[in-house]
Amino acid sequence: MKGLKYAILGHGFIENDLAWNVAMPNPATRSVQDAKPIWGRFPSYSVLISHPTEGYILFDAGPSLEDDAGRRPAPMDDIFPLYIEREEFLDRRLAALGLSVEDISLVLCSHMHWDHSGGLGFFAGKSAPQRILAPKDDYTFGLTHTLAPYQVADDCAYFRENYLFPNLDYTLVDQDQPLCEGIGLILLKGHTPAVMGMVLHLESGAVIFPSDAIGSQSNYNGRYPGIIYDSLGFQKAVQKVRALQRKLDARLVFPHDAEQFAGLKQAPYFYE
Repeated sequence: MKGLKYAILGHGFIENDLAWNVAMPNPATRSVQDAKPIWGRFPSYSVLISHPTEGYILFDAGPSLEDDAGRRPAPMDDIFPLYIEREEFLDRRLAALGLSVEDISLVLCSHMHWDHSGGLGFFAGKSAPQRILAPKDDYTFGLTHTLAPYQVADDCAYFRENYLFPNLDYTLVDQDQPLCEGIGLILLKGHTPAVMGMVLHLESGAVIFPSDAIGSQSNYNGRYPGIIYDSLGFQKAVQKVRALQRKLDARLVFPHDAEQFAGLKQAPYFYE
């Protein structure tokens, strides 16, 4: 679609055991019984879409303020420490482009894990309620698994406080659907009950953002993630995206692939 473009808004880095991203990356064997965990550093980012008729649309929102400094429960912070500068949070990333949350017409939240939904808090003070689209099965699953007294889900990825931001107008998505000209939404099971991926049909070709349903090239190659709700669903998600990639001759942009991220151009650059 002519005039459709997107920019990558980097939100620092998350460090954690690689086993959360790729299950059993360094398993012990009889001959190597003292195999060590692998500590990794992985990108966090959102995608700002500029649409010629729909305005600015945001795919994911990154972390919330203070997620690197005590806002999250201690177990979550210990497992997934966040390293981010103040200028890397969503509000400042938008400001660097001459924008604010008031300029965002719609937010697409791929799923409610803290590093994708925390930045929704920046929309709490917006003059009008912010429209949010999120996958129904993931939203409800995370909500029920963080009810008091269980403020954090067992996998330390859902966080109750991210469900309590005011001034958000949610629409829950339960099927694949076109969003508008040039943008499609796809639901992918596995990582959670449903992750909402995005397909952009740029003038230069199609781009698929599978979000954490397929977190990296290693996952796309068939390596299961450590955080997984449904292993068979994960297999089907990979098959679904692979078929779509072939059909559209599309590029894939993964959410937590450090090697790929190092080669991506970030805002103020826009891909068209």
